[in-house]
Amino acid sequence: MKLRDPVVQTVIRTLYRSLGMELSIRMAKSLIEGYNLNQRMGFPPSVPVPVQDAVKRIVEDLLDAGLMLETIEWLILVDRHGYMGKQYPIVGIDDILAGMEEVGYTLDPESELFYEDARRFRTPGWGRLREGVEYPITLLRLDIARNSRLVRANASCDVESAYEALRDIVRRLVEKRRGRLWSWEGDGGLAAFHYGHPNMSAVLSGVDIMNELLLYNLVDNPLDKPIQVRLAAHAGYLRYTEHQSELLRTELVRETTEIEERYTPPETFSVSATIAPHVDEIIKKCFVHLDSECPWEILSYSIKPRPLTGRQGRGKAASWK
Repeated sequence: MKLRDPVVQTVIRTLYRSLGMELSIRMAKSLIEGYNLNQRMGFPPSVPVPVQDAVKRIVEDLLDAGLMLETIEWLILVDRHGYMGKQYPIVGIDDILAGMEEVGYTLDPESELFYEDARRFRTPGWGRLREGVEYPITLLRLDIARNSRLVRANASCDVESAYEALRDIVRRLVEKRRGRLWSWEGDGGLAAFHYGHPNMSAVLSGVDIMNELLLYNLVDNPLDKPIQVRLAAHAGYLRYTEHQSELLRTELVRETTEIEERYTPPETFSVSATIAPHVDEIIKKCFVHLDSECPWEILSYSIKPRPLTGRQGRGKAASWK
């Protein structure tokens, strides 16, 4: 990433005023293996480098290496928690945080890492995942069940409207929990989670989607039948790439797709055993074990409408399966 000049200049001033030469070099070495300031500046080892020139070069090198976010996160960590048992108040840290917000980055309070503000940017890698690097990722895959039947039985404009509404629901609920919609193919898509508690975020997003879709089917669906979906959440490690076709061929994506397509019934949300241990017990009580031949243990969540009696007989309510 390339930050705007004001943020970079503030970081340079902060290093000079708060860290000095020795600690700035330590920071650079922690982020760039084998970093040698004298060598990079063309100074013999015996010749001291002026401090202001040194910190400017360090920041420029970190920026060129694509490590500006990591640099600022390092400064935040030192400001809040110290370094090697010693406190280092970082002068200008509030200005740096304000500058990051201006360029569209939000600091996650739990992990103390930056990610894109989804109100301004929506890149698949949250503006920071690096090409070829392996990351822990939680995936949530959705597919419309009996899609062909809905397409044949309804006007194309109604199908387009309903499917677009579903996509908006999915995107909104996924981004609400700091996820990203990685792909959408008309009748389904794939979302990813990486920040905070990604497993819990994926599960809560899946439950929210099921619940909100139920309401949409009752109130706004223009089709002759309710939209039924299959949802599956699965977690693991994934080597990130900005090429979507390659990203969707990774093993983790294939496994998630297999759980959704082969082992998840319509109107059901499946959660694999890679996620289940990280789900809050209160939420887990809403899930039941799904009996199947799936190589992964599966928990499932499902809601189905049932008629109400009495004065509310025309409505519908949700019941646990």
